Amino acid sequence: MKKPIILALLCTVLFFMPALGALPIKTVSISKQEILTLPDYDGTFIGGYGFIYKENDEWQFEYDGYLGGVYKNNGKYTILYGYIYNLDQEHIGNMTILTVKSVLIGKINNMMSPHVPVVGFLLTNEDNFFIGRLMSLFGPTPHIWGKFTPN
Repeated sequence: MKKPIILALLCTVLFFMPALGALPIKTVSISKQEILTLPDYDGTFIGGYGFIYKENDEWQFEYDGYLGGVYKNNGKYTILYGYIYNLDQEHIGNMTILTVKSVLIGKINNMMSPHVPVVGFLLTNEDNFFIGRLMSLFGPTPHIWGKFTPN
């Protein structure tokens, strides 16, 4: 039972690892007042969500919106608190995510409905870029990507 799960995670890591080298991060003007403050947080993150695909041997990033927030890392796990924005940079939701190794568990809520639980994975590289995929029982399953900025 454990072998298929481990094999699926390994294939996922190998598939997305080349994308971690050069992630395009669009600049978004999210004000510091909009970033959720967390006592003793370790840094901020900004990124996008949408879909990633390969075309002509190059990774393409199709933005559906943006992410921004703060994170706390204690070495064993990372907690992300943040906001979700649409392409017009309007605040459309919130997220709380816990990552342990490369697995993420959390909840996302928009401004109209209660929270939706999500699971997925999140990979980081030595340059503090991240990439992952949210998997939910409700709606499409977008990719997320971005950059952590330590304090």
